[in-house]
Amino acid sequence: MKIYFPIHLDGGNRGCEAIAKGTAVILGKPREDLVGLCSNLELDKRLGTNKFVSLWQSPLWLKVCSKFYYKLKSFFMKDESELTQLYFECHYNMFLSKMESEDILFSTGGDMLCYGNNEVIYTNEKVRARGLKSVLWGCSIGKKDLTPEKIETLKHFSLIYARESLTATMLKQELNLKNIVTFPDPAFVLEPEKVELPDCFDIGEVVGVNLSNYVLGGFDFHSSLGKDVIALIDAIINLSNRHILLIPHVMWNNQDDRIVSRIIYDKYKNTRRVHLLDSDSLNYCQLRYVISKCFIFIGARTHAMISAYSTCVPSVALGYSIKSVGIATDLSMPVDTVVDSKQYHPGALEKAYNYVEENVTEIRRELEMIIPEYKKSAYELREIINRL
Repeated sequence: MKIYFPIHLDGGNRGCEAIAKGTAVILGKPREDLVGLCSNLELDKRLGTNKFVSLWQSPLWLKVCSKFYYKLKSFFMKDESELTQLYFECHYNMFLSKMESEDILFSTGGDMLCYGNNEVIYTNEKVRARGLKSVLWGCSIGKKDLTPEKIETLKHFSLIYARESLTATMLKQELNLKNIVTFPDPAFVLEPEKVELPDCFDIGEVVGVNLSNYVLGGFDFHSSLGKDVIALIDAIINLSNRHILLIPHVMWNNQDDRIVSRIIYDKYKNTRRVHLLDSDSLNYCQLRYVISKCFIFIGARTHAMISAYSTCVPSVALGYSIKSVGIATDLSMPVDTVVDSKQYHPGALEKAYNYVEENVTEIRRELEMIIPEYKKSAYELREIINRL
């Protein structure tokens, strides 16, 4: 039995790297039995993902033929949904055709179903038509995200593994689904990998900050949250001796954390109190090591927050979907530590930071009590998958 990951994508989003590596650790299978469709093979090899998962990339001839086929068909097709299906067909069919009767599809990506109808549906329905098993692996989805197409495909998964209890409860109550289990995100089981720390850690306490265009509403700081980020950095610089380390976590086109981080760094670099981590040179577990050394962490990306939680760093989550609240709730983190970036109220970020700062010892102690057993529970998935 092999497990196929058609939506692995690549480690340009360090969360994708984390899911692949964490899944391999949990299942304890040889890399030959875990096969991921990779869109950037060179990068994933540099990050070491290929040591955990066998990576498959479409051959160049297939990419060229698929692109030509797509362009030709799109000239005659005007329906957007048909074009999307055509793209999925070109991109996924050869990979999925490698699956044999005992193989299982793992639909990863975490919050993929929080967005529009997408490849989660296509790949699941494709393997179902062949009578193969599929698992929605480590998912988050809110009630407002449901569509008729998503509801239908959710019923077709052999197993749904929710990574937080809010998603599991919603799926049980709204859709009456029975095949649901709840365990931590697979990335929780990964250990930090020691690297040389930036010089700011030699000076004093460091506040780690991960920002994204998702929570800011664009690649600028014009939103209410963006303005409050600037105000908070000013306050940390003026009212404390702490340094700020900007930690990009996603480096894909159109959602590159380095863009907004660079804006902040350029604005404050003359203070010598704001620093920018070269995240591109580090893999997920190395980034986790850096985050683990922070006094407080403020994070937009879920898997950056998971690194903070797993290493017991008191944190503020800049949430934009059910996953942020769900994971924080399961870890018994106070609601005051999660900021809703989509329905943001001015002053909420400073309030959350002040709460964490005032309760830093208690929050760290709470995480130290919860995290060991919480992480350990993820390994129960191994037996569940073996019985599937």
